[in-house]
Amino acid sequence: MIQSHTQTQTYWATKFNLTESDIEQLYNHFLEVERPQTAEELALVLMKHRVAQEKNEIKKRLAGRAVYQPRDEYGEGDELVFPGLSFVYGTVVGVREGKNPEAGTFKVIRVQINGKEREFAAGLQQGHVLNQENGTIFEALEMSSAEDLHEVYGDAVAAKIDESLPRREGFLRLAAHWFLKGLLTDVNVGHLNLAEAVLEINEGGPLPTEEILPHLELGDDVPQETQVFSLNYAMLNDARFDEVAPRGKIGWYLRRMEPAQVREVPERLLYEPIPYDEGALTHDLRLLIRELDDEWSDIEPDTRRQPVVLTLTYPHRWAGTLPLSARTRPLFPPSRSPRQRVVFVDEQSQEEIVGWVVQEHRYIYGLEDWYREHEIPIGGFISLRPGDEPGIILLDYDRRRGQREWVRLASVVDNRLTFELERRTIACGYDDLLLVGTDYVAAVDAVWRRVEHNHRPVGLLLKDLFPELSDLNPQHTVHAKTLYSAVNMLRRMPPEPIFAELVSNPAFMAVGDHYWQEEKS
Repeated sequence: MIQSHTQTQTYWATKFNLTESDIEQLYNHFLEVERPQTAEELALVLMKHRVAQEKNEIKKRLAGRAVYQPRDEYGEGDELVFPGLSFVYGTVVGVREGKNPEAGTFKVIRVQINGKEREFAAGLQQGHVLNQENGTIFEALEMSSAEDLHEVYGDAVAAKIDESLPRREGFLRLAAHWFLKGLLTDVNVGHLNLAEAVLEINEGGPLPTEEILPHLELGDDVPQETQVFSLNYAMLNDARFDEVAPRGKIGWYLRRMEPAQVREVPERLLYEPIPYDEGALTHDLRLLIRELDDEWSDIEPDTRRQPVVLTLTYPHRWAGTLPLSARTRPLFPPSRSPRQRVVFVDEQSQEEIVGWVVQEHRYIYGLEDWYREHEIPIGGFISLRPGDEPGIILLDYDRRRGQREWVRLASVVDNRLTFELERRTIACGYDDLLLVGTDYVAAVDAVWRRVEHNHRPVGLLLKDLFPELSDLNPQHTVHAKTLYSAVNMLRRMPPEPIFAELVSNPAFMAVGDHYWQEEKS
């Protein structure tokens, strides 16, 4: 069967790229429909255009020329089209007798094609796959319509459109839809002021665009989709508004009515990258880093949306946040917005808690009251599970009957942290190695501010903390996880710089199972 270019996988999946003709076709399509379009919809437009283009080109090539078939005879000057060679055409420039006893009597024609001569059989009476009636050529071409091709290759074409159109002037993309800038409905400052008022009345939001539109009166003669796109574009370029919904949805919020900890990063969560010797990290230490799952660790993100149990660290307990880490990130639906509003649901009480995902700074805010209500300790186990729909997260902790436990508690003496063991009632499962706390939050914060101001090196922090922590047990050892937890009371950092310092600094000695001792000078 003869197959044209547009009927092949190679054409759409590999060779297809947008041309100026395609861009013109899309431009004209938008002028005709006057509505935003998805890349999938535009792909069908281009595929129809390309298929029609190819058919027209074939018809032009066939006009006034014979379709080459091996059984026919030709003379010099005859113009032929060759369907088996992608419908190239040429002129017969010579004829001679063929020599092949198995084929019987036939002739060989020389045909000049694109400046080069090629030879073909003619007058060949034996059966041949190319011996067909002209009509069957077009029947072959029409076996797959543009719609059928779109079902198979539409995604590949849509991906090329999404890749190419951003470089083309005049085309705009919002979420999954494309439109022409010149076709946007006029949304002026007055309209945006009204939108702000609507959101303010609704406690800041979030509201979908469709609920804001009726208050703006953009014009009944403008299609609803165009109004939505135009208002979204205008609000996206106005600093007063934040789009906070998961990808695929639109939800607008007033930026000034978002929690302060969302607009500005809580001080305790700010991390300035610290250089360290990556080669110092052993395989076992890298496994421990993966277990701790700090949001600033260089860990390949998990792609599975599955339940997660994490341990609460001091900075996140202090700020009322959760880490957006390699393991927790898949639980929160992807979004192009830097801030995203989500809802936590307490699995026991079914209480709904509004949370805010701050993508750039890798944290989720909103759990300060929940931590306080349930007295979640540093090192406490928190469980997260995906809800029934994107943006809903099921929240719980390892609930246990309260028991008196020994806890490392920090206090401040001479502007330095010191630790003691005291018994406290804990009603939550926890990692004993990460369990640190304090009754003197303000005093610890004052020391932290001095450390942050002085950018105290990791080695000096460890030298300050190590003897205080090692004195809490007879072996005078400290686990790497405990050091990580304690250091983060004074300076925000992932475990990598701490562990690398332990390995490379001769003041510390590994004694097995991630425990360390300080060398006595």
